Amino acid sequence: MTHTSLPKYYHEIQKKSRDLKFGQISEDEVGVLLRLLVSSKPRAKVLELGTGTGMGLSWIAEGLHSEGSLVSVEKNEKLLNVARMFFEDDPRIELVHQDASSWIEENRDAQFDVIFADTWAGKFTDLDAILKMVKTNGFYLIDDLNYQAHWPGYHQEKVLFLVDKLKYHPDFYTFPIDVGTGLMLLCKK
Repeated sequence: MTHTSLPKYYHEIQKKSRDLKFGQISEDEVGVLLRLLVSSKPRAKVLELGTGTGMGLSWIAEGLHSEGSLVSVEKNEKLLNVARMFFEDDPRIELVHQDASSWIEENRDAQFDVIFADTWAGKFTDLDAILKMVKTNGFYLIDDLNYQAHWPGYHQEKVLFLVDKLKYHPDFYTFPIDVGTGLMLLCKK
């Protein structure tokens, strides 16, 4: 995939991720879409569940308005420390070291223009709570929906159930995107 520009710290985050043998960084297609969604919402309030080493975060930050804000939640402090190296001083970004389910429970009344659920919480657990956190006309994006050989046997059924539930959700317009690991984009009515 060719991009007109890569986000700041892209190559550095790739290198640090390789050094940690962390192979679950967001794919470029996800990043390009995140940047587009965030930039379409001036002064966006954004939530990312599953910071990892910060690749998705780098794309979000690239599209985020100077008066926008981003909360990114990661339970693995070793991974979060990589993201901190690059984004800790950005006043628009709050990096949270916490289990995403706990964070969702503590922040149920928060509202966001864009939510990227890149971990189990907000996707396979806490789904109803996270969908209520999407503002009207806001976006909810998930990835990792296409079958992967390393999945345990039961996981494919969970994915199919999730996709089916979201596809017919009465409060959202839904668009499955068959690129990379498989995406689904929802827009709240």
